[in-house]
Formats: sequence, C-alpha cells, structure tokens
Amino acid sequence: MRGSKEERARSGNRVQLVFEAVWEHSSRSQMHADRVRSLIFELEEGIEVRERLGLMSPGPALAADTLHPLVWKATRPHWDSGNHDAAVWAAAINVNTALKAKAERPDLGESKLVTAAFGTAAPETGQVRLRLCDESSPDLFKDRHVGAINLGQGLFSGVRNPLNHVGAEDLTEQEALETLAAWSLFARWVDRAEVVRGVSAD
Repeated sequence: MRGSKEERARSGNRVQLVFEAVWEHSSRSQMHADRVRSLIFELEEGIEVRERLGLMSPGPALAADTLHPLVWKATRPHWDSGNHDAAVWAAAINVNTALKAKAERPDLGESKLVTAAFGTAAPETGQVRLRLCDESSPDLFKDRHVGAINLGQGLFSGVRNPLNHVGAEDLTEQEALETLAAWSLFARWVDRAEVVRGVSAD
C-alpha cells in the first residue's frame, strides 16, 4: 500500500472494518494480501469494471408483446417499421375507442371522456361509470378513480395531443416504449373496470 506509515495504518484499519463486514468471523491474521487486493478492487473499481464488461445484471426488461392487446395490436405494424410516433398514436386511438365503447360515451372527447368514465360521483340515470373497486374503503375508492382520471388525461394531453403539433420532437425508441407501457397500464384499468349503470330512484 502507498503513502506514509500513518496513512497506511489508517487505510489498513478502514479495510479491516470493511473486510470484517463482508467476510464475517474473520480476523486480521486471516486477512491475506490477495483478499485485501480483492476487497480494494471491489471498493474502488469493481462495479465500474463489471459494467464496462457487461457483467452487471441489466435489470428487468420490458417485452413489447406483453403489453395489453389494445396497445400492442394497434402498435405493432408501426413499431416494426420504426415509426415510433405513429405507434404511440395508434395505441392512444385504440385505447380511446375501447374506453368510449365501454363507458358508452361516443360523444365525448378524451379528457371529458376519462372524467365521465372514472368520476367518483354515482352515475346518472341511463349513464355508466367504470369502477376499479367498490366504495367500502372511501380513500381507496377515491385514489383509484382520481388516479385513473389523472393518468388518462395526462396520456392524452401530455403524450397523444403533442404528436399533432408541428415542431414537437420525435420520440426516441426508449421514450416510445416507456409511453406504450403507460398506455398499457391505462388499458388494463379500462379492461378490468366493472361497468356500473345509473338507475332511476323510482
């Protein structure tokens, strides 16, 4: 080890503490030079070197064909051709069409449609609401449905609509895949939701 005697002693003590934390029940007499060198390498360079060599776990991967069918079936032709903006657009249109059909509101645009479908108020006579849970837990009920409204409106306003505007930057492949994952989650909520129909009080 480099440095003065005092610096080596301080470094040796730090290495010893880390060594004992990594290899339990070890003592200084068991701390051979090769183990010290291995430990120092791990502390200083191990992660970086393994990353450069591709030896680190890449983490979870998202397979496009596991996205909700409402998303992937509409998206796939555009995705395979490399048109990521069109893929996201197609997913949005397909989910919107499915939501209009299930909520029975073909007359509403995206933001108003999402609010009408997942609103927390009871449906009026002849109209429907989509329910992700019952009202036995009021806080859970509110969170689920307000969350669905926020996600749906955010996707339409923040993702789908900007694709209409001149000057909007094209989505990268990674951005498009992450966006499709968000559409897939929203599509699953739409698919999973129970239809509750408003009835007359008579």
